[in-house]
Amino acid sequence: MPMMISRGGTAIIAAVCLLTACGGQPGGTGKEITIWSMWSEGEPNQKVLAEAAKDFEKETGVRVRTQWKGRTAVKTFLPSLNTDNVPADLVEGNNRELTRQFAATKAAADLSDVYGAKVHGEQATVADTVGEAYRRMATSADGVVTQLPYQVSTYGWFFDGRTFPELVTAPPKTWEDFTAVLRGQQAKGRSPLGQDGSIPNYNVRYLEHFARALMGDEGWHALAPDRTGRGWLNPEVLKAATMVESLAKGGYFPAGFNATKFPAMQQKWAGGESDFLYQGTYLPKEVAPYADPGFEFRAFRFPSVEGRTPTMNVTTTGFGIPKKARNAADAKRFLAFFLQKKYQEKVSSVALEMSVRKDVPAAAQVADLKRALDSGEINKADVVDVGDFNAKVLLPLSDELLFGKITAAGFTRKMAENAAAYWKSKG
Repeated sequence: MPMMISRGGTAIIAAVCLLTACGGQPGGTGKEITIWSMWSEGEPNQKVLAEAAKDFEKETGVRVRTQWKGRTAVKTFLPSLNTDNVPADLVEGNNRELTRQFAATKAAADLSDVYGAKVHGEQATVADTVGEAYRRMATSADGVVTQLPYQVSTYGWFFDGRTFPELVTAPPKTWEDFTAVLRGQQAKGRSPLGQDGSIPNYNVRYLEHFARALMGDEGWHALAPDRTGRGWLNPEVLKAATMVESLAKGGYFPAGFNATKFPAMQQKWAGGESDFLYQGTYLPKEVAPYADPGFEFRAFRFPSVEGRTPTMNVTTTGFGIPKKARNAADAKRFLAFFLQKKYQEKVSSVALEMSVRKDVPAAAQVADLKRALDSGEINKADVVDVGDFNAKVLLPLSDELLFGKITAAGFTRKMAENAAAYWKSKG
């Protein structure tokens, strides 16, 4: 039966070629692909990726060379895009790295055709499997799909379910409910909140979540790009800062938390020296060696503030492909291959993380947050790239606020002044 070629047929043929190596030898092209991975050898995620790469070689005949670059994979890869010798066909990073930094080079391939292909050995397409929300997060401001995500991370209040069985079944719904729990622990002589104060990005999370609840994602993300700085004087920002000030003055954190070196405080939390820690879903595997025997990792999402619950802040991990990749077709085949359920189940069982696939249960340690994520709203506002604004303006003052060195009113005033000065210096 002759094949009918139509305008729409081109996309269908292209999608099929992704998985069948059109023009190549049966079972594979005989070529090779190079991956720059964000994992280091020995990490759980590294083991999952290495196994999938080995299986891909066996099934397709395409050799996979993986360089385990660690968390700076994207950063160290970007300079090579200005040369004719791009060293990798796939680079692994989070959605912000790939949709902003990588996309900004104009050297990132559009992966729309990958989303149109079927997951290897399955009937569902990549797009159906990833879902629209995560595809949106994988798309640059220019509309280029620069990432194929496979893993999701979010944040929550972690605690030991053995100590707080009542919170397992009925977690705090409001911030007032939660502070009542904190005060109850204080009455027992506890410093209930763990916090690695040496990490500014951790310290600002309280302000961010209070503000996102009060202002919405759009309101919060509009503050940094405001060249006048006046947005920081909004009443909602002052209210959010006042809530952080109350945390600072409440005595909830252990003494010296602002002077300890990461990861000392999260390790002490896992050892039972504090009760709650607001951290990412990567936490359980990081602190597992330090946790008390039988520690039951449980978590709940950030409670509501004045009747409004902040959306869940989400980051995805996945791959991008440079336009100059030598073996882009085989790299795309690998993406559809790695999204298979059997490897995504190992993202859960081995890496103790959350897969983008809704049909893959999360690891028990983060299952509470996976349920909340699948049933709730994730961060929905596009974050404007504001360069080093956070590092130079927001984070230093956020630290001062959380450490009790500045009042809420002083914080908003200085933010307005420093933001205006920062943008003036940029011309």
